[in-house]
Amino acid sequence: MYPTVLFGPDSLPYNTSGMTALSPAPPNTGVGGMVAQRYKYPMGQQLILQDGRKYRFGVAGGSTLVIGDVVCGPVATASSQNLTAAANAIGQRFITLTTAASTAVNTFAEGYASVSVTPGAGNIYKIASHATFTSGAGDVVNLAPGHGLRVALTTTSRVDLYQNKYDGLLQAPATTLASAVAGVALTAPLTRVGCWVQTRGMASVLGTGTLIAGTRAIAGSAAGGAVAPETATEATSAIEVTIGVAFYAAATEAWSGIFLRIDG
Repeated sequence: MYPTVLFGPDSLPYNTSGMTALSPAPPNTGVGGMVAQRYKYPMGQQLILQDGRKYRFGVAGGSTLVIGDVVCGPVATASSQNLTAAANAIGQRFITLTTAASTAVNTFAEGYASVSVTPGAGNIYKIASHATFTSGAGDVVNLAPGHGLRVALTTTSRVDLYQNKYDGLLQAPATTLASAVAGVALTAPLTRVGCWVQTRGMASVLGTGTLIAGTRAIAGSAAGGAVAPETATEATSAIEVTIGVAFYAAATEAWSGIFLRIDG
């Protein structure tokens, strides 16, 4: 097993060596196998520096990341949701499904299977691995060590598959988020290259609008990857996603000192 938290020097989050996918790629590990970790660190690995700044390990998605941009996790697709389960017994270490699209081996490794329609609704399981999905009945996701079905599934059950939040990082879109905020980019990794993103503590973040010292910087702005000042209207402010707190007033389209509160 890997440690849940790493502690390191200030230079470590900027270290880009050895961040490409492992070669050969880990295969489908099968029922009872270990999680098919595909990079140097597991997705979401925590790193904390002495001053409390926190980082998470992830992998760039479909385009090169931009330093100082807010990034989000991958966007879920309809083909990975509301999948019909086969009869699966309590304690079983895998879930058999009817999938809706052909999917490469281990796309959902390190991710999650969530039962969305009863029987079994409300249970979520970490995925260890899976073979290539054939877009039809009989495809299997293997559950991570320590996971077995807590409730038997039937053909009435429905399952949603989620990639790990840090597996396929994308620039946060302007105005409306399409997935969960993951952190702020420190480096500019190319597509499918690993990196650390910052989630807590003092950071330099692209802003738009005039950020106000001591108030929240929120996601969803006029520019992709940028934070914006919180809205003065209480009803609107209550549903805004907090990225952090601005240290001082800053002009639009500048990189500002933000104390991140994405992750604790």
